[in-house]
Amino acid sequence: MTDVPQRRARAKRSPAAPSSSLPALTSTDRRTRSSRSGGRPSLPAEPATPNAGPPGSASSTQRPKPTARTADGSAGEKRANGSGSVRLRGITWTARLSLGEAGRPTFTLPTCRTEQEANARLQVLSELAGHLIAAGQVVLGLPLLEQAAAREGNALRHVRLAIEQLCRGEARARASGETTFAEFAELVVSGRLAEQYPLHVKALRHPEQYRHKLNHVLEVLGPVPLARLTLDHADRAISMLPGHLEASSRQGIAKVIHRVLALGTYPARIITNNPLPRGWIPKPSDNKAKSSLYPDEDRRLMAATDIPLGYRIYYGFLIREGMRADEAGRLEPSDLDLERGAVVLDENKTDDPRAWALSPDVVRALRAYFAMCPPKQRVFSGPCGPLPGSSGAHNFRNHLRRAGINRPELFETTHSRLNIRLHDTRATFITIKLANGRTETWISDRTGHKSSRQIHHYKRAARKVAELGLGDFAPLDEAIPELAGKGTSARGGAPASVEVEAGSPNEDASLVPAPPAQAPAAVDDAAGPSAAGDAAATGGSLGPRWAKAEPRSAENQTETVGFAKLSPGPFSLPEKSWRNF
Repeated sequence: MTDVPQRRARAKRSPAAPSSSLPALTSTDRRTRSSRSGGRPSLPAEPATPNAGPPGSASSTQRPKPTARTADGSAGEKRANGSGSVRLRGITWTARLSLGEAGRPTFTLPTCRTEQEANARLQVLSELAGHLIAAGQVVLGLPLLEQAAAREGNALRHVRLAIEQLCRGEARARASGETTFAEFAELVVSGRLAEQYPLHVKALRHPEQYRHKLNHVLEVLGPVPLARLTLDHADRAISMLPGHLEASSRQGIAKVIHRVLALGTYPARIITNNPLPRGWIPKPSDNKAKSSLYPDEDRRLMAATDIPLGYRIYYGFLIREGMRADEAGRLEPSDLDLERGAVVLDENKTDDPRAWALSPDVVRALRAYFAMCPPKQRVFSGPCGPLPGSSGAHNFRNHLRRAGINRPELFETTHSRLNIRLHDTRATFITIKLANGRTETWISDRTGHKSSRQIHHYKRAARKVAELGLGDFAPLDEAIPELAGKGTSARGGAPASVEVEAGSPNEDASLVPAPPAQAPAAVDDAAGPSAAGDAAATGGSLGPRWAKAEPRSAENQTETVGFAKLSPGPFSLPEKSWRNF
């Protein structure tokens, strides 16, 4: 009873709160309070810790650490545009960003090996994405973000620059990041890219050669998007080439790959830079010995009547004029001026138009051949159409064997020698003409070589021919039996000085001129203009450009005869200099 006043006094000192502010205790609260020991409040529950999962799972759980997986913002909050997270998929890290209207794409991070590197690259992507979102270019800039995720060093700096230009409106990104290598290569080979950019891209002269080379690598490179093609893809494609290909063939395929990617950089602007570094194209060892024909072998080839005439005059033209086989195969009748004895070659491999005077015997042979077989669309045609065909080298070697030419080195292919090809008719021309005293300038006018170094390679073989005294080629109109006697009888319609070229002070002393048997005939003084007119009247075809069918005036005749009969006098040059005059 004594405790009652004390309890009342304590109640007066601490007035109770209004009853409305006291929450009602539920059964759960009662159970919780009854389970407590001593009435003390319990500690807050421990936060859930991430469960270690196998590789391939996310690097964070339902309650991740914000610093380990987000670029900004906590895990429980809705991420703002430009923020994201990283995740380990297998052995590759990926990043996922919120890009507003572009959604939440996932980017592969192939250069990142650890979580710290992945988060660092995520910060870079978040920064670049923020610039694109602010400029309203996030959709067009999505391929650039893919490149930024996969590149580093200079390549990453180039991507940064492209994004800055896109945001400033100075550049226009193309939504073509998924264009594959095969699709763009077809655009190049078909000529559609040249039509789209005529000032920067030239149409391919031989698109079938590009297709043949690309077929070796399309299995590896074809399905790869051009924007994702890397140096590893190109190296793998080259390493999987057939083992029988020569080093020069591998180099040609590498050049085509490099060219396609260069056009994808500019002017197509599908990729920002070429992933193939300088020096990637292999350099073949061009030290294999090449073969050429001797003048006596050329005579046997021209005289083989069981070989179609169209092939023989084609081979004879190549050997005596030094033109490339494909250039001669594309010759049209309008390219030849047989009245004056000249040829004009506007379209060629080096895009360097050139023209020169044909050899007089070649002019006579072509006139006689055209009288028998008038040309149609092309000057040289065989039984199956224009020459050369797709198997020009194979036919050439077969025709050499049929003519009885069996020199072993012409048909051997070893690690140090190539068998003879149709292209080697140029080597034959250069070698024999150097051996017979022609200058490099005279030769380059016909072959189109741009440097003396290219012709210098043939001088060693030319010295051998000169020392052996093998002479020059036989006149084409006489070497082919079907044309013999059908050419002009006035072969001497030109002064001898026109055929013998002036010597050069830098000429190799070991290269001797042609023997007298191969030199052109001298001018017949007694013939005069009437002889030329009689030859034309009797049905003989015209000679070279200086032997006209129409009678010449007395003034022109006097000048020509005076030049032809020029002889050393009291005030003439020394004998050696006069011969070279």
